[in-house]
Amino acid sequence: MTSPANEREIHRLGLSRLVLPSFATPDSTGPFIVALEGPNGVGKTTLARALQFPHCLGTDEAWFTEPFKLRMIREAEWFASAMFFLSGCFEQMRVLRSRQDKLVVMDRSLWSTLAVHGAYSPERLELLLAMLRPVAGQIRVPHLTIVLEASITTCQSRIGKKTGTARVLDELTANAAFHAREQEFYRWLSRQRSEVRFLDVDQAAPGVVALQAHNLIRQHAPC
Repeated sequence: MTSPANEREIHRLGLSRLVLPSFATPDSTGPFIVALEGPNGVGKTTLARALQFPHCLGTDEAWFTEPFKLRMIREAEWFASAMFFLSGCFEQMRVLRSRQDKLVVMDRSLWSTLAVHGAYSPERLELLLAMLRPVAGQIRVPHLTIVLEASITTCQSRIGKKTGTARVLDELTANAAFHAREQEFYRWLSRQRSEVRFLDVDQAAPGVVALQAHNLIRQHAPC
């Protein structure tokens, strides 16, 4: 039987042979986009609300009608689910270009969809990247991505405080093995994209996390 450590190394090696397509070069049209990323329960939504900037979901709200969201997460074929959420991310980036705000914080982005499927297997991610490659030059990505990091114990504890659909959906991937593989994805992403930064939020109070994130944003945002 393969140990968890060996499984993680196999997963890491599988990711290491993959390469992101060349996405559109960020331009000055619209606000500076900061994406908050990380596993379920890490505190992305809490941080987005705490920061003194306009914020939105990474996927356009029209994609989030409750029955359809449940269907696409729990019942749809994985590639149909991936394309569904990616399309919502692309639409959100289009909409944001017309906003007058100088900076907008996004609760997740296209990286989250790639992270979920990359955590399931490098093979899934490879297929998604191949599907995206022909149109990647037209896909805009966040100017800055902040990946929040916390232990699986901390994330599980925070998910346990949620209720209803939010808790049910977050619990689908709230296990140590998936958590570790998702971490590997974001490390891989940081080697592919220079604008990715990490923030350890495991033991920090919400106010401290907000201050650290705010300072990080100010270091990189032009406004």
